[in-house]
Amino acid sequence: MKDEVLEKYIRLLGNEEEPNRVGEMTEKELLLGRTLKRMREYRQISLEDMSEGICAPSDMTAMENGIKASLLMTAAYLTRMGKSVNKFEFYSTNLEYSQQCKRDHIVEVWKSNELEAAKGYLAEYERYFRSKFSRRWGDWQRRCIALRGGELPGENREVWEGLVRQKLYFTQEELDYLWELAGFYERTGEADRVHEVYALMYQNTMATGMFLPQNSKGMDEERKLEILPELCMAYGHFEHTHGRDENALQVLDTAVELLQKSMRMKLLRELLEERMQIRRELWETTGAERMYQGMGADAQNLIALDLVYGNIPKVYERTKWLREETKWESTILDSLYTALEKRSD
Repeated sequence: MKDEVLEKYIRLLGNEEEPNRVGEMTEKELLLGRTLKRMREYRQISLEDMSEGICAPSDMTAMENGIKASLLMTAAYLTRMGKSVNKFEFYSTNLEYSQQCKRDHIVEVWKSNELEAAKGYLAEYERYFRSKFSRRWGDWQRRCIALRGGELPGENREVWEGLVRQKLYFTQEELDYLWELAGFYERTGEADRVHEVYALMYQNTMATGMFLPQNSKGMDEERKLEILPELCMAYGHFEHTHGRDENALQVLDTAVELLQKSMRMKLLRELLEERMQIRRELWETTGAERMYQGMGADAQNLIALDLVYGNIPKVYERTKWLREETKWESTILDSLYTALEKRSD
């Protein structure tokens, strides 16, 4: 079945060497470049800031003029402005789509800890796709592979200082590097460094500085949904385990609010459970009323999630805890508890 699908897809796309498009991007390259340029100029972003870590400013100028409107470079351009990149395969050329698939595979391989295989695939990729843009991408992958293998890249200090100065949103490659850097420092027991890395990622994702005004011109919701839930889960848990509970709650609040607003379930349960545990510990140690109220609210949200997914034993357990341990008063919860108690009998 897999071979049949692949064969049909190849027939649809044509040969890899042919500049055919799945969509109609060929006719729109100039328009695309001009649109991107208007977006950049409207935000008062310089070519130097936009191209940092992606390509040379001259390459980006060519793209904006429609001369080399590579969809891969466009994707990096958009993520730098905090925009989500969707449906890449519908607009790319065969060569660009093939290139993106090879990139995805390399990242998947090194994230699976097959580091030697990833190095081999990366070398093969760079032999086949020779451009300044591809070399920049390859540099980020080599750094990530080194970190995953327990080696801090020699140029890490310069890379870190460049990321700290970054005025715009990080590209996916830069975020991957920071994820790996946090993991490296965690394995080597450098807690202060881990905190710095997570804080930089969080601040960059939430940034709305002079280049990124807040009125719908900052990071879009889809892009935040790609980044924040996992980041806030890791960052919030780390802050909690190191005694920075107020910061942990602020970080977790960000992700929970975003997911509830967007009606997304991914990681929502884990985030609520982490936040509820922190609030419970703070209530038990400080007696703070707001922690008590927040803990109960989290428990009710978790009950709702358990009901949606049919996890009745967990609903009963949480409802019983709310009624008996926290003395939470709710007619609906009382009725639910009574019904579940009868069912368990």
